[in-house]
Amino acid sequence: MPNATTSRGTPTEAGDDARPSRWEGALISLRGSSVPWLFVSLAAVTGLTGILFPFRAQLGVLNVLLLYLLLTFFLALSGGLWASLLGAVLGFLAFDFFFIPPFHTLDVAAPDHVLALFVYLGVAVVTVHLVSGMRDRTEQALQEGRRMALLAELNAALIGDVTLDAILARIAERIVTVYGAQGCRVLVRGEDEVLHTAAFFPQQIGPNVDRTGLSLAEWAVAHRTPAGRSGRGGRIVGRNPVTPASPSGGADVLYLPITTADRIAGVVEVTGRPGPGAFRAEDQQTLTTFVDQAALALERARMSQEAAQASALAQSDELKSALLAAVSHDLRTPLASIKASATSLLDDSVEWDQETRQDFLTAIDEETDRLTLMVSNLLDLSRIEGGALRPQKDWYDVDELIVDVRARLAPRTRSHPLTITVEPHLPLLHLDYVQIAQVLVNLIENAVKHTADGTTIVVAARQVPAAVEISVHDDGPGIPREHQLRLFDKFYRVYPSTVAPGTGIGLAISKGLVEAHGGSIWVESEPGSGTTFHFTLPLPPLAQPQSRPPEMATTPSGKGQAA
Repeated sequence: MPNATTSRGTPTEAGDDARPSRWEGALISLRGSSVPWLFVSLAAVTGLTGILFPFRAQLGVLNVLLLYLLLTFFLALSGGLWASLLGAVLGFLAFDFFFIPPFHTLDVAAPDHVLALFVYLGVAVVTVHLVSGMRDRTEQALQEGRRMALLAELNAALIGDVTLDAILARIAERIVTVYGAQGCRVLVRGEDEVLHTAAFFPQQIGPNVDRTGLSLAEWAVAHRTPAGRSGRGGRIVGRNPVTPASPSGGADVLYLPITTADRIAGVVEVTGRPGPGAFRAEDQQTLTTFVDQAALALERARMSQEAAQASALAQSDELKSALLAAVSHDLRTPLASIKASATSLLDDSVEWDQETRQDFLTAIDEETDRLTLMVSNLLDLSRIEGGALRPQKDWYDVDELIVDVRARLAPRTRSHPLTITVEPHLPLLHLDYVQIAQVLVNLIENAVKHTADGTTIVVAARQVPAAVEISVHDDGPGIPREHQLRLFDKFYRVYPSTVAPGTGIGLAISKGLVEAHGGSIWVESEPGSGTTFHFTLPLPPLAQPQSRPPEMATTPSGKGQAA
C-alpha cells in the first residue's frame, strides 16, 4: 500500500490510513468548505426565531417545535452534517429560551415541555444523521457514475482507432476535470529507460518535472508502489519546494506507478486532490482506475509495435527466402551457360569453326541479356517496395509503343507469331515510356514462356471509359482459378521452375508499374482456353493534351513519333 500524508502533512503508512468515517470526514470538511454553512445555520435559526417570536402565543409549543425541526432538515440537506447539528443545538436553545415558560431562561416549568425539548433534540439528531448519510451516499453515487462514464469513454478510445498520445492526453485531462486535481502529468519510460513526459494537463503546468518529482517518480517505479509529497512542509520520500511560481501552488502531489503485465511502464503524477486535506485511501482507489487505463493503453501500443515488427520480420524472411531461391536457380543457370561458352572459346586445344564460335557468342549475349533483365527486375521490385518509383511521364502514342516493343522482342518471339490489334484514333497518353514498355515486355515474355511453339500471341489496345485498355492474349493451357488471386504476388509461380524459367517477379513488377500510373491490371483465364492479361492507363483531362503543341517526342529507343 502507498504512503500518504495526513492533513498536517506528516507521513503515514496507507495501511494505517483506513477509510475515514463520516465523522472524520465531517471534521475535515469543518476546516474547509463547510465553515460558511455554520454562519448560515446561525443566521437561519436567528431569522426563524425572530419571525416566530411575535406569534408565540398563537402558535403553541408543538407548532414551533415542528418548524425548528423542518429547518434542521433543510440544513442537513443543504449544508452537511456540522451545519445541521449546529442548527439543531441552536434551535434547541432558542426553543427553550424564547418559547418554553418561564420565558428568557433555560428553566422548564412543565414536565411535558421537558419531554418535548428532548424529543425535538433526539429527532433532530437522527434526522441530521439520516439526511447527511443520504446526502453523502448520493454524492458517492454521482461520483461513481462519473467515474464509470469516464471509464466507458476511455475504453471506447482504447478500442477505437485512437493514437497512444491521444489516449494519454485524455487520461491526464480527465483526471483534472473529472477527479478535480489541479494538474496531471503522465510519465512513460523511453527506450533509454528514462522517464519523460508523454502527456500533461492543463497546458500551463508544462511538461517539465522538478528534480524532486523525478526522484519520487523513480522511487515509485523502483518500489512498484505509490509515493507522495506534501505541499505544506511534510515529507514522505522527498520534500516539495513550494515557490510562488510552483505549478502545484503548495498542493500535495501523488505519484502512481503504471503497472503492465510484466513491467512498470511509467508514472502518473497528480497534483492536488479536490477539496481540503491530503490524499486519502479512496483517492488512490479512484486514481487507480485512471492509471489502469494508462497501463492498458501502453500495453496495447507495445503489443501493436511488437506485432508490426514480427510481421515485418516475417515478410523480410519470406522475401529473403524467395530471393535466395531465385538466385540459387534462375541466376545460376545463365551463369553456367555463360561460363561454359566462354570456357569453350578459351580452350586452345579445340579448333572451333566460325559457326560454332558464333553460337557460343550468341549464347553468351542472350544469357547476359537474361541476367541483366533479372537484375533489373529485382532493382525495380526494390524501388516499388520502397515507394521510390516515380514515373517520368511524357506524351506518347500507344500504337507506336507496341510496335517498338514487338521489334525489341523479335529475337525472343521467333517461334510465336505476334499479332497487334489497335483501335484507330486512340488518344495520346501521358506515361513513362520505359516503364509501360517494360510491362508489355513482361507480359509478352510470360506468354512465350508458358505456351508451346507456334502459339499466336495477340496484343490489343482499345479505348474504354476514362482509360485505354491494353491486353496480351495467348492460346496456352490457361491458369487454374486457385492461382489467379495470387498471380501478381512477389516470387509466386504457378508452375515449378523446371517447367518454365523465371523468378516469379515479372507480374509483380508489372502491377507496381501500372498502379504507379493510376491504372489497374488483372487476368482472365480458363484452363484449356488461354489467358488474357489486361491493364488500363487513365486518359488525361481533355484540356491537358490540348495545352501541349504537336511535336516529336523521342522514345527511349531513339525512334521519333508524333506526340
